[in-house]
Amino acid sequence: MGRIRAVTFDFWDTLFPSLGRDGGRTPADYRVEILKDFLAARGRRFPVRTLREAHDRAEDRLFEHWRTDLRYSGADTAVKDMADHLGIVLGRPDAEQLAELFQMTSQVPRIVPFDGVPGLLAQMAQEYRLGIVSDVWLTPGAVLRHILRGLGLLGHFEATAFSDETRYLKPHQRQFGAAVRAMGAERAETVHIGDSERRDVAGAADFGLRTVLLAWGGKADATRADRVITDIRQAHDAVRAFED
Repeated sequence: MGRIRAVTFDFWDTLFPSLGRDGGRTPADYRVEILKDFLAARGRRFPVRTLREAHDRAEDRLFEHWRTDLRYSGADTAVKDMADHLGIVLGRPDAEQLAELFQMTSQVPRIVPFDGVPGLLAQMAQEYRLGIVSDVWLTPGAVLRHILRGLGLLGHFEATAFSDETRYLKPHQRQFGAAVRAMGAERAETVHIGDSERRDVAGAADFGLRTVLLAWGGKADATRADRVITDIRQAHDAVRAFED
């Protein structure tokens, strides 16, 4: 079926599990606690339920962009949305500090890849140019690269395209295009692997890439993916199959 020269991966729930995936505390849980402590230190106290509503309102804006124009909505907008919901005004220094706290760098040690990912990337990097195409919200691409660097994995990737840097969300083609161009690859010789049918499979397929859907638990109903895997450790074989 032709030579494959490049492979791109989604980050969250493809290479790395999202916080809370195992039933533990979610990013929203951490950020609501951050918001509560930040405001309490400034003499402003709100019920946790109200703070969660403020957080969810800000997150809803991101979801609305996913449904409409695929534009990235950043931390500054999220902080303003939360403050507006709470009926408060944050000065610029406070808003910037809160946005920085929302990056959750304190949780970096808890963010580790799925089993088998380090070995998988080391092997695949010997055969293919590797890249990441991933959406983010309040934890930016710079922090994710810091995580990869700390684990000795960043060197496997020739390109990273995070939505806070491209300013677009998957399935927008600019997300995929940024990584493919940086790797110096052609669309037809590139495979994208991710866990979302709409954001990963449909977005990559519309851009002209080969696609692999990571269907954790083996659940993959109607899909446009060229291949389906149920564990990220199957990714290497799935890519090789395109060349048979």
